[in-house]
Amino acid sequence: MSPGGRPATTTAEDWAQAALDEIEGAGVRALTVEAVARRLGVSKGGAYHHFRDRRGLLRAALARWERRQVTELNAHFTAIPDVRLRLRSSLEEAFITLAPTVIVQLMAATDDPDVAEVLERSTAARIDMWRRTFVALGATRADAEYRAILLYGHYLGFAQLRRHAPGVLRTPRQTRAHVTRVEASLLAGLP
Repeated sequence: MSPGGRPATTTAEDWAQAALDEIEGAGVRALTVEAVARRLGVSKGGAYHHFRDRRGLLRAALARWERRQVTELNAHFTAIPDVRLRLRSSLEEAFITLAPTVIVQLMAATDDPDVAEVLERSTAARIDMWRRTFVALGATRADAEYRAILLYGHYLGFAQLRRHAPGVLRTPRQTRAHVTRVEASLLAGLP
């Protein structure tokens, strides 16, 4: 029963998504089973049908984030045959569509071994996708690696900026103009 006295059925995915929402708002360190239960409007006992403890809930949330924000997005972009469109689409997703506060919260919690492991894998996957994109655009492997790292570093910095200084590039028009400049600098010198 939920705290309101109504039957409540929550899946492991419900708990994982609510945990991500909690992480986005309060950070990894503040994640508790109780806070996620409140967010779902159920008692905390429901979590223990799916997870052994808070650590299990955190791992499920991290796996969901990695699957949706890294694996599925990378597959989506890799499937775009036009390489310039692939780059532009990934830039628009990273800088315009996403509200990347979860990654900011994860970066603030790299002392947690599970968070560090997921960030290490996601960083490698994203840099690899962009490296392959730049190679397909005509860059050497070394130059493509440099451009991919430059792009990912800019994305992480932009995520921090959005979280801590939301007034910078506050309109969609300003953000789109910024993405166009980033794209032009990343493509400079390529055929």
